[in-house]
Amino acid sequence: MSTLTLLTFEAVVARFPDLEPQEIHGWVARGWVRPDGDRAPEHAADWRFHPVDVARVGLIRDIRHDMGVAEDTLPLVLSLIDQVYGLRTALRGVAGVLDRLPPEVRQAVLAAAGPAEGA
Repeated sequence: MSTLTLLTFEAVVARFPDLEPQEIHGWVARGWVRPDGDRAPEHAADWRFHPVDVARVGLIRDIRHDMGVAEDTLPLVLSLIDQVYGLRTALRGVAGVLDRLPPEVRQAVLAAAGPAEGA
């Protein structure tokens, strides 16, 4: 069993030197990133970030800085991205169920579903 390594706030800031610590504080305050621990900025030294949270910091940085998405638009963009990830997870589950079906049943289900839109 692997052990999950959590990063401190200081380690996250070091990983993204182009971000100001206050910017990450703001993202935590808005709930866009959710470290373990009390989320008040004065407790940032106690924050622990899971790998998914670190990846989200990088994603938000890319969206804000590289793509130039306005901060007031970011909640919508993050919500849509979260929905896409959720749909991908659900589809993986459906695909796993389909893979376990007998071939003739799988073919019948796929035929009943019809062609994918846009295909």
